[in-house]
Amino acid sequence: MDSEITLDLVQRFPTSGPTDPIAYYRRPLTGWLFRERINLGLRMLRGLRFASALEVGYGAGAVQVPLHAIADDVHGIDLDADPVPVTALLSTLGVKSTLRQGSVYELPYDDGAFDLVVSFSVFEHLHDFERALEEVRRTLRPGGRFLLGMPAVNKMMGASFHAIGFRDIDHHHVTTPQQVQARFGAHGLRVERSARLNLPVPSAPGVPVYYDWLLRRGT
Repeated sequence: MDSEITLDLVQRFPTSGPTDPIAYYRRPLTGWLFRERINLGLRMLRGLRFASALEVGYGAGAVQVPLHAIADDVHGIDLDADPVPVTALLSTLGVKSTLRQGSVYELPYDDGAFDLVVSFSVFEHLHDFERALEEVRRTLRPGGRFLLGMPAVNKMMGASFHAIGFRDIDHHHVTTPQQVQARFGAHGLRVERSARLNLPVPSAPGVPVYYDWLLRRGT
């Protein structure tokens, strides 16, 4: 089973909803960036094993595949994606997931239900990100991990998204990685590991385009 997001893997997944960016994962250069931002985070989970995992924002469902390589029971929730076709497609790949439609602001799971929560490219869209952080903390067992990934939010990134076809990105990216990072501790989350994806720029330091953190809930 794939432990990372590969081009071969994403080619199996059609678009699942109005906010699903899976088509960009298949493009020549852009696709590598979209896949690598997730793989950068997934690599921080190497050597770890989980009884139960939740993905917030499963979209087309591709990240569910590598999660099954490290977790026994995998769930997903998404605001827009229809869980029925995504579940069916995953089943053809031998992946059994429990997917639901719903909001990160009101996660329909018990306290301490998971020992891993994963979320890529969701929190930048959230005006009330602190409510989302608290819901993630609530559904994590003490000592559980939260793998969070967010794009940089700045003028250069806005221009880059515009260039690949995302219009009015400033209306969608309303929260920065720095704002969220500053509130980890207030919600009982501490950083275990972090990684940053830089875009190479000639004659200059790499420009950060994506941030990943592996966080751990306190007791």
